[in-house]
Amino acid sequence: MPSARTSGRNVPQVDAFVDLLKESMNHAQSIKPVATIEPPLTKSDFEPITARLPTIFPGASHDKSRQWAVIETAARDVFSNMIASTSIVSPEFVQVWNLLDFLSVLSDGGQCDPALLFWLVEELLDSQTVDACRNVFDFLESRRERITAKNVKQKALVILRSCNDLLRRLSRAEDAAFCGRVYIFMFQSIPPGDRSSVNLRGEYHVENETIFEETATSSQDTPDKMDVDTSAGLEKSDAKETKSTTKAVSSDAKNKPAPEKPLDTDALYPIFWSLQRFFSQPTTLFDATQLTKFKSGVEATMSAFETVEKIQKSSKGSDEGKVVPQKRKSSGEDEDLRSSNNNPKYLTGRELFALEISDLYFRRHILIQAFIVLDFLLSLTPQARAKIANVATPNKSVVYSDQNLGGEDAQWAKAMKERIMTYIQAESDGYFFFRVVESVISRDKNWVRWKVEACPLIERPPVFPEVFNEARANAKRRATSKRSKPPMGSLPLGFMSVEQSDLAMEKLKDPARWKLPDLAVFKDKIANDDLDLDFAKDEKEKSELIEAKASKTWRALRIARRSRLATFDKIDDWQKVDAIFRDQPDDEEAEEETAGDSGRRPEQRKPIILSGSSGVGKSTLVSMLMERQKGVFGKIIQHTTRSPKDGEVEGQDFHFVDSKEFNTIRDGDYFLEFTERDEVHFGTNRKSADAMVESGKVPIIQLSREGTQMAKENGFSARVIFIAPPSLDELQARLKKAEGLTEEGLQSSLKAAEADIEQSKSGDLYDTVITNDDLEEAYKALEAFIYETPQGANDINGNGVSSEEDVAMKDEANGEGNPS
Repeated sequence: MPSARTSGRNVPQVDAFVDLLKESMNHAQSIKPVATIEPPLTKSDFEPITARLPTIFPGASHDKSRQWAVIETAARDVFSNMIASTSIVSPEFVQVWNLLDFLSVLSDGGQCDPALLFWLVEELLDSQTVDACRNVFDFLESRRERITAKNVKQKALVILRSCNDLLRRLSRAEDAAFCGRVYIFMFQSIPPGDRSSVNLRGEYHVENETIFEETATSSQDTPDKMDVDTSAGLEKSDAKETKSTTKAVSSDAKNKPAPEKPLDTDALYPIFWSLQRFFSQPTTLFDATQLTKFKSGVEATMSAFETVEKIQKSSKGSDEGKVVPQKRKSSGEDEDLRSSNNNPKYLTGRELFALEISDLYFRRHILIQAFIVLDFLLSLTPQARAKIANVATPNKSVVYSDQNLGGEDAQWAKAMKERIMTYIQAESDGYFFFRVVESVISRDKNWVRWKVEACPLIERPPVFPEVFNEARANAKRRATSKRSKPPMGSLPLGFMSVEQSDLAMEKLKDPARWKLPDLAVFKDKIANDDLDLDFAKDEKEKSELIEAKASKTWRALRIARRSRLATFDKIDDWQKVDAIFRDQPDDEEAEEETAGDSGRRPEQRKPIILSGSSGVGKSTLVSMLMERQKGVFGKIIQHTTRSPKDGEVEGQDFHFVDSKEFNTIRDGDYFLEFTERDEVHFGTNRKSADAMVESGKVPIIQLSREGTQMAKENGFSARVIFIAPPSLDELQARLKKAEGLTEEGLQSSLKAAEADIEQSKSGDLYDTVITNDDLEEAYKALEAFIYETPQGANDINGNGVSSEEDVAMKDEANGEGNPS
């Protein structure tokens, strides 16, 4: 808020400061005679003027608020006279820029309100045309770093308000470049963690009302229709039906089957446009009656959209089946189409409605709004509230703790989301369009979570020099080669000296110099390295032997790729490449060998997600499955930003990447899920799973409950299995055997396990639950589910849920006693 003004004009201090401002303008004109925005005037330019301030405000203990009010009153007086009498395009307008420079100097020195400069700029923008506002922004951009360097918190709200007011006046199509300048200025001026741009109170734009015709136009007011030429093959009765006013969609052409339920746009019109009220005010859905209206409206709209799509597809580009708008008389007098607050509006005329819903992009726009509201409703479910239960001080304005979405309503919202998603993805570019929408919504959820947490600081404290130096030394030590390496397989060239020039050509013809070595040579060398590893005396010798073996293995693989590339599929570990050394059998023998070595492939090739708490045995079950069903399954390795621990191998335990590479993958939308634990990021790459499927293997992914939920929300289709412990006491006993687990970590794991078990009972996230009491029995249950899953099982997208009777029959057939 502006500081209080001093009333009246004959106030000695105000008059004295007005005179000082006029002198400062004359002084500025002598220093800067040019009539341009550049160069800016600085503190040193106004030192003779600022030195006279103590004569107007004497004493060190004068009232600071009064001084600010006096300066503001005088500045507004001079400023108003300037912009009222001077055009922005005239050379004399440079005095306004000089005045703003002078107020910027006073603001930095704490001698006037920090936001006074931007209050005047806000008034200047309101008083000028759009073209003149470009000149104002030339001034702001040229001085942005200086005028936002100090007291940015006091200025942020005024900057945001004035920029948003200007954006409402601009056209996104005609003034796209200017809009970009305004956005960039806001982003550069206001820190990302500033809360001035966040709607902390959860207020909705209720003033943005969509006006439409509540009642249908009487048929008596409908003027005569224009005759439309019809094809020669149509009967007169068919031509009349084509011109029907009650059906906006006609497909009664000869030899064309009519839809089962024609689209009645007159009946749909008020239902459709009434949804805009719910889109702009989602909190009205807290009332059960309004929620029922919303559900029926969305279902009617969705059915109408599906009917339009079927008609358009069946018409195959002809004029038949297309939506034909009918001309109607406008009800009431002419209305003012201008909006007082410059909000973009839909054209809601009844005569345009049929034409609008025939447009695919219009239908998509409406469905995206419905999708967002459905997401809002699902945030009120108990499962969604559990995610924010650990927030210490939630923002109660946006949490709606007194509202809960019931079971039936939640099921309807989930089903409708799936229906909308399927509809949008059905078109040729629908998948890519929905991926963009999904990415935007997914990122917006992070900002919503930040708002729920009352916008905690996102700025990290500065790094101390000793910490930075230590990190740099560690990075340099890891990246620096410890010893120089000779070229791989290089032979000495000393024989090419001048003294032996006669024999040089003959020695160059030696097959050992140009012919690739035989593959069998490396078999013995690699075997010898394995033997030496068993007798290594210390870690240093062991590390050198591993490095030497890796070099030989790499050379062997390069030779084998020429003739034995197919054997690479049998290599799961780079340290075991025996497959490339085996003799290649004939085709018939190879088929028999493949059938004997490979496991049985399941009919259902969807990826498999194993979820469960730490210590339940997920990794052991995965290892058993891959060992007993060789070549069928492939484990997806997660990416992480932490450093490898002792014994961990790159590409086998994790893909170890730095934060920059991790963020690049995440920003490219290649992670099907990602989490953060103790400031360490973990993520599962979707492309790895897709590549595994293309290679013919079934991907197996180990995820936490949160990761599984995120994969579901990102549309990843998979079968999900929850591995449960026999009891919490048994899990506690297993965790106590783990090395390096503190008491605090133990309790945290048990608490997370209890939450996971509760979630598994709801049946929303997991297809089946397997209790790992006996490892062999648990493996049998896992294998039985993978190979003998009945039809209609619930995949991660929620496509159907097996009934309790079906699950019981499956358990009986498999001989299982575990719940599923």
